Amino acid sequence: MNINLPGRPFSLALRLTFFISLSTILGFITFTWIMLHSVEDHFAQQDVNDLQQFSARINEILHSPAAQEPQRVKQLQDLIAGYRDISVLIENSHGETLFSSPQGSKLHLAKEDASFLSHLNSDLNSGDVFLWKPEVNSITGNQFPLINNQTYRVIVASGQASFGGKQQSYQLIIGLSINFHLHYLDALKKKLVAIAIVISLVIIFIIHFAVRQGHQPLRKVSNTIKNITSDKLDERLDSSRVPIELEQLVISFNYMIAKIEDVFNRQANFSADIAHEIRTPITNLVTQTEIALSQSRTQKELEDVLYSSLEEYNRMTKMVSDMLFLAQADNHQLLSEMVIFDLSVEVGKVFDFFEAWAEDRNVALLFNGRSCLITGDPLMYRRVLNNLLSNALRYTPEGRVITVSVLEREHNFDLTVENPGAPIPEEHLPRLFDRFYRVDPSRQRKGEGSGIGLAIVKSIVALHHGKIRVESDAVSTRFIISIPRM
Repeated sequence: MNINLPGRPFSLALRLTFFISLSTILGFITFTWIMLHSVEDHFAQQDVNDLQQFSARINEILHSPAAQEPQRVKQLQDLIAGYRDISVLIENSHGETLFSSPQGSKLHLAKEDASFLSHLNSDLNSGDVFLWKPEVNSITGNQFPLINNQTYRVIVASGQASFGGKQQSYQLIIGLSINFHLHYLDALKKKLVAIAIVISLVIIFIIHFAVRQGHQPLRKVSNTIKNITSDKLDERLDSSRVPIELEQLVISFNYMIAKIEDVFNRQANFSADIAHEIRTPITNLVTQTEIALSQSRTQKELEDVLYSSLEEYNRMTKMVSDMLFLAQADNHQLLSEMVIFDLSVEVGKVFDFFEAWAEDRNVALLFNGRSCLITGDPLMYRRVLNNLLSNALRYTPEGRVITVSVLEREHNFDLTVENPGAPIPEEHLPRLFDRFYRVDPSRQRKGEGSGIGLAIVKSIVALHHGKIRVESDAVSTRFIISIPRM
């Protein structure tokens, strides 16, 4: 079990073991309490029934008109002899003893007990039963002899009967010692306490074992996660082999690992791609310089070499500038001027810029839509349109039309740049916005740009809280930008 540092939450195993054990033990204690009280009530009801039956039988003997007094005494003695722990005392109104069983002196001494007298002086009805445990003698201060540590259930009745040849009022006191029952209950309580302690320890052990077994799938998942390193990001957890409570956790973890693996792969590819992109112009520069220096050149030839080198320098400068732009976008360091502007006006400005190139490639530019006001940086949106239109012009066949349209939606505008041409395979569509990603696996440079134009487009759109997607079929390729309304 883990040691809990100060302020650290307790482990789940400890919490579950504690609360389940506590609930089980409380349930067991409740059951034990109910059982003990049920047994105690059973004994009490049995005692009350015995006393009431015994009192009724004595009253029946005392009121028997046919029996003589010696005969009634003999009947009383025979009756008392058949019961264990019964004491009987019959007194007249003057406190004189009319009849007493062998243990009747105990009840006679009860007349000096304050607790006993308090019961007699209470509103007891004839035949009511009460519990009496002898206390210290309120007169002498001594405990009553023969009744030490005894507890009785007592029934008191009154009536008139013939004693000593004359009719007298009497008070019948019958005491039943319940020490046997109390000893049994006390022994039962001790046994139950001992059993409860043992059972509680067993319960805690079983529950702790069950909780640990229940956490076994969690530990397996944790151990599997520990084995996933940067060179094993392709491993996945099987969500069908874990309990349903962990299924969503495993799915979420697999999703997170997939995203991390994608980032690692892109980072690795990015390093390879940038090395390739920079190596190519450097190789061209070195080759051209070596050729130029291999023999004497005319001024015109040297100028041509310098112009060619300048083109490579400009290309490298643009690449570095674009990479710096993406780095700033990734770190949220781009400071854009958010203003309200008409998107259709910016489309017209971009069309003017590409008009000569479009005519040279015999491609027409068409705008469908009307004036729409949005909030953003006009220069950045112009850069988005420049990148998309340059790609569209590069891949549109001669004699075809590139269409830029704006469609008004309920919560946004959809800006679509559509060009006819060969479809892009579906497996490449999700990667088009990756840096230096090319559909052509050979990655041959044909003057098409730095390879990060679409990545810049995506960063600018994300900066303006928009979304971009690409669709391609046999008819055309469409880049669709969802722009939020003002």
